[in-house]
Amino acid sequence: MSIFRLWSSGGRIYKGSEPFQSDSPPRQSYIAPLAFDQDVAALQDFRNHIPSPRLVTPDTFKRILNDLFAHPLILHAFLDNDGEVVCMDGGIVGNHLHMAGSGILLPRKAYGIPNDPTYQIIQQLCSQEGYEIPLSHDVDILLPENRFVENLQSLRDRGIVRSISSHQNCGAAKEDIKRILLNTEGVGIPADIVKKILSHLPQRVIEEHAKLFSKTLSIKLNISDNYIPDKQMERLSDIHKEKVVYIDLIGGTDPDLAFGFRKMELPNGFILHPFLSNWENIYDRIEINMSIVFSSHGRGDHFDKENPFFIVLIDHPVYQIIENNPEIAQEIQRRIDKLHLEDCVLIHKVTPNIRFDRG
Repeated sequence: MSIFRLWSSGGRIYKGSEPFQSDSPPRQSYIAPLAFDQDVAALQDFRNHIPSPRLVTPDTFKRILNDLFAHPLILHAFLDNDGEVVCMDGGIVGNHLHMAGSGILLPRKAYGIPNDPTYQIIQQLCSQEGYEIPLSHDVDILLPENRFVENLQSLRDRGIVRSISSHQNCGAAKEDIKRILLNTEGVGIPADIVKKILSHLPQRVIEEHAKLFSKTLSIKLNISDNYIPDKQMERLSDIHKEKVVYIDLIGGTDPDLAFGFRKMELPNGFILHPFLSNWENIYDRIEINMSIVFSSHGRGDHFDKENPFFIVLIDHPVYQIIENNPEIAQEIQRRIDKLHLEDCVLIHKVTPNIRFDRG
């Protein structure tokens, strides 16, 4: 599916040939300034000199983000999305689509583990504690609820989602095993016993669980799956260096507006694409982001009122999702307050300032 093409000679950024859906805005062309090549160079230079939020005051960092997203060619930062659904982990490089564990923490209709050799050691560890975990003969027990699968199928059909990838040392995969043990019907393992079982669980089992989930979902969607080893990531396996959470409302809202997010041009951060799941799931993932940052695996002691952790909401230039739904920012703030982090986490909204030629 054609999405956007850049034509420097005419100074215009044209949409793909397919019409908007009936409930979408009228057809538009995105206009670039006439000094196209110079502006491309200026934008690239601007991105290359964006400081970490910890190196400037909060107000200065907000101003820098505002200036960046006001640039008439900011659209370049949202091109060439490869359609690969990956984890929200800030160490994963490239223009991908991001959700926690590539979707492994989406709600399920039932919780259990498949009859696969991967899970035999989990079953043994549970048995040693006096609990019998049944193995399901339906591997689809790992799939999210139907509404989430249907959403991903729709995104696949529109050419937005093209593959699913798991990654090495995925914290979301371990969190999912914990969730399964706590929620498998008829077993009732107490939380302290689950914690003990997880402490004895080999990392290779967690890796295989992540791989099996992405494989199962990719087969359901009839798309390819992939695995990202630590050597392809830009962080140590057990340390999170993220200073920001980017909530990208631009990608995938409409097939003609399916931008990618070129995160390497901004300070390192977690990335979440809400259109892959739903807002309740996104709120929970933001909570997990903050829990990671302010745990022994993050750098929470580096953040305070003068050097806060940022939650950056990148609003959609056409649909203005955050602007039209103030309850989104309110609920995120409520989650911040719930964790007693109101003095060291700031929310900031930016909207790409893209000029339109309506017609």
